[in-house]
This record gives sequence, C-alpha cells and structure tokens, in this order.
Amino acid sequence: MTVGQTIHILRHAHSSWAVPGQRDHQRVLDDRGQEDAIRLASRVEANAVRIGRVVCSTAVRARQTLDLVRKALPASADIRFSDKLYALGSVAYEAEIRDAEGEGELLLVGHNPTIEQLVFDICTTDTDVLRAARAGIGTANWLIVDLDPASRNGALRGTLRALLKP
Repeated sequence: MTVGQTIHILRHAHSSWAVPGQRDHQRVLDDRGQEDAIRLASRVEANAVRIGRVVCSTAVRARQTLDLVRKALPASADIRFSDKLYALGSVAYEAEIRDAEGEGELLLVGHNPTIEQLVFDICTTDTDVLRAARAGIGTANWLIVDLDPASRNGALRGTLRALLKP
C-alpha cells in the first residue's frame, strides 16, 4: 500500500450473545445489529467512499455486517476474508494496511478492542473526531483515517477524519 492513503475501519454491528455450545466466532447479528448496519450503509453511501479492497474477519457477525453494507461499496471492490483479523490483534490489522495493494482505498472489517487499539495507536493528532472516538467506538461504527505519508518507513501515523455511526 502506498502510505499516505485513506483507510476505512468498520467495527461489526451488534450481535447476539453466544448460545450454549456456540463458539464466539459463530455469533450472529441481532435485530439491532442488522438495522444499524443497514442505516450505516446509507451514511457510507452518502460519503461516496472509494473502496477498492476489503479485508474482513471470518467471524460470522463481521461477514454479516459486510453483507449489509456491501451496497455502499463499489461493485468492483476486491473482498478477502482473514482469520487473522479475528485472532491476532492490531498487529494483523497493521500488516493488512502495509500489505494492501491495488486501486482504491482499503476497508478493514473487524472487532473491538482491537479496532480501538489500532486507531488510538495510529491517530495521535488531537481532533474533535478523535475525542469522540475516545468515548467509545461502538458497534457498526465506520472510521476514516488519512495516513501520514511520512509514516511510510516507521510506525503508521494518521489522522482520524471521520467517525460514522448508524
């Protein structure tokens, strides 16, 4: 990826609690999560995002969230699924950012607390948007981060430009 580009980060929508015998990875969206994801898709669509690549956690709730916001993404977006976004923490998200290639912007679909850790590690410029995010990045929240070109050879740095909520 050319650092200096915009990345998008989406926390999966609200999910149900695991039922007895169900793994966390298999949890599904509840009614609220489905409604929030649909509302969020309209907000994202209004922002005319230019997503070219999507990397989504393999967890069912993340995949369902992506399915519901898909209408807001360009039809040509390349979608890939990764167990690493579910299991390996912010290091996996940073690796996806650094390894991304191709046209358009990158969207990562995943989980908290990893998303909060990633955003607060990368975005150090104090802005109103960052202060709002520090109050909590809720389910079905979409973050837009402009990466700093100067961070190409070191730690990723950027500015949190927007926090879209359903």
